Amino acid sequence: MTLRARLVLALLALALIPTAIFSVFTLDLLSEGATRWYSPQVDRSLASAREVTLTSLTRLEAAVLAQSGSWAAAWPAGRLTPARRTAVSASLRAAGLDFIEVYRRRSGAWSRIEDVVPPGVMVVERRDLGDQLPDTLDGPQVVRSRSGVLAGVSPLPNGDALVAGMWVPPDFFSHVDRLARGMAYYPRLDVVSRLWRGYLGLLVAFVVLGLVAVALLLAGVLARGMSRPLSELSSAIERVAAGDLSTRIAPRGALEVRSLGASFNAMTERLEAAREAVQRAEREAAWRDVARKLAHEFKNLLTPMQLSLQLLECQIEAVPAEERKIMTENLQAAMHELGHLSRLAEQFSQYARLPEPRFERVDLVEIVRAAARLQSQVSIEVSSPGGGAVLVRGDRLLLSRAIHNLLLNACEAGPPGAPVEARTTVEGDRAVVEILDRGPGLPGSLRDRLFEPYVSTKRRGSGLGLSLVRDVALQHGGSVALEDRPGGGVRAVLALPVEGAPGREGEAA
Repeated sequence: MTLRARLVLALLALALIPTAIFSVFTLDLLSEGATRWYSPQVDRSLASAREVTLTSLTRLEAAVLAQSGSWAAAWPAGRLTPARRTAVSASLRAAGLDFIEVYRRRSGAWSRIEDVVPPGVMVVERRDLGDQLPDTLDGPQVVRSRSGVLAGVSPLPNGDALVAGMWVPPDFFSHVDRLARGMAYYPRLDVVSRLWRGYLGLLVAFVVLGLVAVALLLAGVLARGMSRPLSELSSAIERVAAGDLSTRIAPRGALEVRSLGASFNAMTERLEAAREAVQRAEREAAWRDVARKLAHEFKNLLTPMQLSLQLLECQIEAVPAEERKIMTENLQAAMHELGHLSRLAEQFSQYARLPEPRFERVDLVEIVRAAARLQSQVSIEVSSPGGGAVLVRGDRLLLSRAIHNLLLNACEAGPPGAPVEARTTVEGDRAVVEILDRGPGLPGSLRDRLFEPYVSTKRRGSGLGLSLVRDVALQHGGSVALEDRPGGGVRAVLALPVEGAPGREGEAA
């Protein structure tokens, strides 16, 4: 079984086991709750409560209606005298009523003209029932006021209306109506609870199936997110094992997996750099061996040739005068070419056996000036920080060779007589030698190989000068670079670790 399949099953089990337990518990709890929605005992209790309530309300309505009719029959024609009011008030307390009011119809509306309450009762807010009385009063009627009044209304002989009643809570009648509606709705809960239990089982089943689908989807996504980086890493390791050290992966996934991917990339980068270093070292060793053999063969050939030319030079006086000039020119040309060959052999010898540096405290400006004086055919402008010294630790002879080669390349790159600039500056903890020419610039085809041995743009060059400069720079813990110069030409930069206080970039020397 693959890692991805195992991860999917593990994540699915982790998701479904708690879900199944929770679903069973929830289904049992909801089913039991639905069963308790309807109870025959509650149904009988509600029926009894409704019967008691309706009976009590009917008796109260009958009482207020009887009392209002009795008072209307005995009510005097005029307004109440104080004695009569006192008697009516005392009768109200005995009858258990809270008020008696008399309303008269004026301008199409009922207006209260008389009211009596039991003795000792203070009414803070008088409740006017005029808007709740019927327009025409043919006989006794019952009034239920939303403001909390249950009263009986009876007509008086003079057309007025007598209202006798009691105060009840403001929501008394809404409670009665709510109880009636509840009694009509409650028996339906038995049917609803039976149906709900069936629906509940289906609902839980659909929920479980949905959770299974979601859990399966999320498990697949999570497993893919964890297994894909490992699969990519495994494939990359196989490519590296096959020899492709340029293989890289994009770190992704969990933090640990991303860290593993970054470590793999770092490892392959180091392996690739190490392989390139080994290959470069092997090439260097092969090139140095070739240079050593060439230098040996050149010297073996050049020594007898030089002796022969010197003998000819000694015998030039014995040649007839008319042939002496031609022989002298030919001899000088041969000696000149022999000098080129000797220098070429010396370059091969130097590259083949680059000596170990003998470090000492040297002035880089002085070395640059001394190397510039050897190029008498070209004007070289040398500048340094403030005209002072730039101190480094290095081998004077090796640094002189390196700077001499850079100056020679600059002189040969430009047109005849073109000036060459040499600047010595301090940038932070690095001493920098800049050599600038106005030649054609860097060749595009050889731009990345200029520091390799035997790579040269000159017909008579050995291709070892820049390689020797690179080796000297590496021996001194520095670096060398070539770049195109704005306006044409090349800027060669030799950077070495500085010793002593850095100075300011100075003027021409």
